[in-house]
Amino acid sequence: MNTKKSTLIIAMMLFVASISMNEIAAQTLEINGFYGWQLHGTAKLYDGDLRINDAPNYGGKLSVGLSTTTHVELSYMRSDTEGRFFPFFGTPSESFQFSSNYIQVGGLQEMDMGKIRPFGTIAMGLTIWDPKTNVLSTKTQFSATVGGGVKIWLTDFLGIRLQGSMLMPMVFNGFGFGCGIGTGGTNCGGNLYTKITPFQGEFSGGIIIKISPN
Repeated sequence: MNTKKSTLIIAMMLFVASISMNEIAAQTLEINGFYGWQLHGTAKLYDGDLRINDAPNYGGKLSVGLSTTTHVELSYMRSDTEGRFFPFFGTPSESFQFSSNYIQVGGLQEMDMGKIRPFGTIAMGLTIWDPKTNVLSTKTQFSATVGGGVKIWLTDFLGIRLQGSMLMPMVFNGFGFGCGIGTGGTNCGGNLYTKITPFQGEFSGGIIIKISPN
């Protein structure tokens, strides 16, 4: 588990490091810490369903401004809750404590309405399901999130961010490959099949600190 977390953290650090320090220094940065509520749902895992209770969530976001209304964001969100695992074959587990950890990179597009700025977001990354028991193992899934909200700027550098998101872990169902003969000759192709499980929503709010080069 520690190895997986370390690998993810290193990967995210490399992403941030891929932007040169000169480029970062020339852009506006926004640091957002948040706290909220994550709704119950069911995670479709490879070997069964994980049924989850409501619980608080918390985390942070780092935004790099590409323009005055477009940002690239690196985010981490965690929720500590309880759930039960229902395998496709076998006996369901007892209730147990676990954490969900969303580590994602995405984009934010906002509308410039002065001090109040509505926005929409989309992001992709990994979700780590980390049971606090030795009976069940850690699960890692590719995931995406979409959301929207509003930023309310109290001063030029301090504001409030309110947001709601849909959390969508993805299950890979398989890979298909085939060939056919048509008027244009022989054609071959492959497809990766995935199932998106939009099983949870979350609502959160927090403080934004803006760091501007000007």
